[in-house]
Parts: sequence; C-alpha cells; structure tokens
Amino acid sequence: MVPGTGPTPPKAFTLSNTGDVELSAVFVMVGGNEGAGFGLAGNTCGKLAPGASCQISVDFDPSTPGAKEGTLQVASHGGLAPQASVELSGRGAGPELSVAPSTHEYPALPLGAVSPPHTFTVTNTGSLDLTLSWLATVTYIHGDEDQFEVSGGSCAPDQVLAPGGTCTVEVRFAPTRPGPLIGDLLISSDAPGSPHVVTLSGFGIQPQLPGFVLPPFVEPRVSILRRPAKVTNDPRAVFWLKASASAATVACKLDHEQWFKACESPVTYRNLRPGRHRFSVLAFDTFGRKGRPKVFRWRVWAPAPRPARARGPRPHPLTPSR
Repeated sequence: MVPGTGPTPPKAFTLSNTGDVELSAVFVMVGGNEGAGFGLAGNTCGKLAPGASCQISVDFDPSTPGAKEGTLQVASHGGLAPQASVELSGRGAGPELSVAPSTHEYPALPLGAVSPPHTFTVTNTGSLDLTLSWLATVTYIHGDEDQFEVSGGSCAPDQVLAPGGTCTVEVRFAPTRPGPLIGDLLISSDAPGSPHVVTLSGFGIQPQLPGFVLPPFVEPRVSILRRPAKVTNDPRAVFWLKASASAATVACKLDHEQWFKACESPVTYRNLRPGRHRFSVLAFDTFGRKGRPKVFRWRVWAPAPRPARARGPRPHPLTPSR
C-alpha cells in the first residue's frame, strides 16, 4: 500500500453474541502504532441478541512506509461480555533501510593507533527506490574529537539504491583519548527512521610505565530484577536493576534511542505510546570494557474503551421509618 494513495477496501469482521444475554450496546475502537492508518470504516453493531451477529469494517491508509501494527478492540455496555480484540497488520510501500551489523566493538588500541576498517552493509529492504543523503560519525564520550571515522566504502551522498540494492560503509577507530569511547555511525536517507544509527565502541589505552598489564577481564553484568508485564495497558514502565561487583557504570537505552545513557535503578519511563517496546541495559567495568547487554521486550496496548454509564431517573432516597 503506497502512503497517500487512499485507503484499501474495508476488511469486514463478524462479531457474534454466543451468550444467552442481550448486549444493549457494543463499543468499538481501532488503534495502531505511529502512522499505521487503521481506521473504522463501518459498524453495524448496536443491540446484539443472543445468537445474533453484526459486522465491523476496518480500512488501511498508512501515512509512512514500513510494517504497521494495530488493534481492533470491542467491549460491551456494562461489561456483560468479555472484551474481544483482533491484531491488525499491514505494510506501507516505500524505501526501507537496514544496516548490518547494527553495532560493532573495536579491539582496544594504544592512543594514536588506527584500526583496520570495519565494513557495514546498507540494504534497501523496501519496495521503492532509496536515496542516501549523508554519512557521518559522532563521538558522544569526549565528543570534542573524532574517535571514529568513515574511511571508505561504496555508499555516497545522493546515491540511489533500488529495492534489494546494497552498498557499504567502512569505519575505522583511532583513539586519541584513554578509556571507553562510544560513538555512532549515522546514515541519513529518505527512508522512515532516518538517520539510522550504528553503535560504535572502542577503548583507548593510555601509555603506561614498563611492566603495566591490564587486569584480566571479568565481564561486568547487570540483571533486571523487576520489570513490566510482557503485555500491559500501563503507559509507564519501571525497571529495577542489580549490577555485579565488576560493574562500575550501568547504561540504558529505550527502543531506538541513538545511544546508551548512564542510568540508576529504578529506571522509569512514562507516557509510552501503544505498541512494542524494547529496553536494553549493559554495564562497564572501571577500564571501560563492557558486558553483554540485557534486553527486555514488551507491548503496551491502547487503553480499553470505557463503557458509558447507563443514565436514567435517580432512585428516590429512602425515608427512615418513625
């Protein structure tokens, strides 16, 4: 479905009352992730007698390319019947960009040394041509100097990749500062989610006195002790963390944030949009060496529609007997 070309023909869903009580009213809500474009196109459901059925129609008109997810939710007046829901999915036609690998850690290097370039492959996984705009690296620890540099590859500004087409970007690591060095490769294009981010990391070794040996690596670990349910209506998420003895710093990232940020337990996120979310956390030791990240994925559903309260004459207050 090409965004902006109008909605698809409606898709009909049948709702049946399989119980033995009449449903006086049915409430319908359609929602989805950003730009999903799922909408209510028709609804014949009102009162629903036992054994009766009605039709609910949903159309699809995405505003951006890429995979889309949504939900059709149905509730009955007074909660006489359990809520029902249907997962919706579709795809907006357009360019889509993927990069592999999405992260890379360079070996520790003495200050002034230069690593061999590492190659990243950019692919147009969409259904229309993709145009690259620019490529850049940024260092956000000691960001006054470039610790990572685009040194080659076949990708270039204004380059067009046909669907399924690929090009490469080569990035090298040249530390000028001691300690952990973290940065990003940024790839800008006309695909959704631009600029796409590749996380880069390395370690600069300060020249030491003769005989100095870096201590053996004991992986710093962090555990997620408490977290949200895997499926929830709550737009707030709280994570309780515990770091190992070898961990000096803990860093967290939500969804597709550009980089990890130092965090402390408990980590709280508020006003999360409906849809799928991903929380990542990792730990660094005192020499900047990092452990493997822990990742938790969960889904936030749109709040269920609240049935309207029945309106009618108020009962006459009781009068105490004399």
